[in-house]
Amino acid sequence: MTNKMSGFQIYSLMMVLLLGTSIIFGTPKVVPDVWLVPLITVLPAILLFLFYTVLVSAESQRSLYALLVNAWGKVIGKSLVLCYSVYFLYIAARNIRDMLELVMTTLLRKTPQEVVVVLFVLIIAYAAFGGAQTLGRLSEAVIALLLLFFICIAALLLMSGSLELERMLPFLSKGFVPVINTSFSSLLWTTYGELIVFLVLYPRMMGKRSFRKAGMAAIISAGVILCLSDLLQIWAMGMEYEKYSTFPLLDAARLINVSDFINRMDALVALIIIVVVFLKCAVFLYAGTKGVWVIFGKASKTYIYPLALLIGAMSLMVTHSFAEHTEEGLHLVIRCLHIPFQFVIPLITGLLIWIRSRRKRGESG
Repeated sequence: MTNKMSGFQIYSLMMVLLLGTSIIFGTPKVVPDVWLVPLITVLPAILLFLFYTVLVSAESQRSLYALLVNAWGKVIGKSLVLCYSVYFLYIAARNIRDMLELVMTTLLRKTPQEVVVVLFVLIIAYAAFGGAQTLGRLSEAVIALLLLFFICIAALLLMSGSLELERMLPFLSKGFVPVINTSFSSLLWTTYGELIVFLVLYPRMMGKRSFRKAGMAAIISAGVILCLSDLLQIWAMGMEYEKYSTFPLLDAARLINVSDFINRMDALVALIIIVVVFLKCAVFLYAGTKGVWVIFGKASKTYIYPLALLIGAMSLMVTHSFAEHTEEGLHLVIRCLHIPFQFVIPLITGLLIWIRSRRKRGESG
């Protein structure tokens, strides 16, 4: 029995990661034609992902952490490995905070936050403990459930008579430039750039070709689904309401009412979204523990439960309020964390590997 993930498992896991919290909050609401942003972002996202595939193909079957140590040397390389581990754990903590706000708003209003977080992180740790193959197999069921749910929500909104296409007008009222700016300054980094975590899982994949095909298919599929999700929210609620809604897809689901028989779908929507976020957090926790293993040498599973409790505590302390949490995620985190860790450091690492390979070829010649 192979210990590698299949192409479909890679695709499913990437889809879960890309849709994760993006489908909860939708595309950042900074332009009127927000539904165009996911489509525009597909092209730069594919280019960024192709850069990642070139980076790992430079060193056969090496993970991101091995590339960092090989390119930067033992001391600086392991320091960067530690930084990436903290970065992945921080992303997991932010996603837990997103999920916490959703749960406390819709399902468990009177339950203490600490209880919800502890239960959630223990389930995440249990999933991450199973390893990459377990996460891959679990993602197949989760992505099927998510797509089925999305189709059902669209059909039920249509049957309820809640969709009006005129609500998406006026089209491009502020021109095309704000849409492009939002694509490159926000969505590219908050959603698609997180695919860098799969460079940690690369040794568990079937190879460069399978990795590349699955990634490109996942990016295109996620772009289309996020675009349709934004359109559903706009058609159901209108641009202005969708702009100021904290959980727009959830609010759209509340409008479902088919013959006074099928209604109150928001709780089901919340539960399905929680499952998606849970799997996404498990991927980042798994990647974070792999980095700690590179530094300290013990089996990575030793660190899973302690680090799970750590990210649970971080999720409660990361910001004082949800408004601050959202504002920080759209500005400070992108500039100070996402762009350096998703693009700048990998770019310099790739250049160092290329320079060293040129030197080796020169010496052998």
